[in-house]
Amino acid sequence: MNFQIKTPWKKVIHVHPMDDFSLELIWEDDTKSRIGLNELIQKKQILWRLRYPRYFKQVTVDELGGICWPEGEDLSPNFLLHHSG
Repeated sequence: MNFQIKTPWKKVIHVHPMDDFSLELIWEDDTKSRIGLNELIQKKQILWRLRYPRYFKQVTVDELGGICWPEGEDLSPNFLLHHSG
């Protein structure tokens, strides 16, 4: 990943999937947060693949500081920042 891309938003630089469908995030300023996605995954039909733990764990950071999965599901850095704690 090229984290040198300058953006007006705060970017995720590392993501670690957890067994309870949550993610631990490390941001470019070295802060850490956690976001639970179970409710969102169950509610949004478009995210059906994420209901499978093996697929959920394939999450990566995209070049703009959001997160994504192999089949195109993604969450923006702004969404992650707003919904994580």
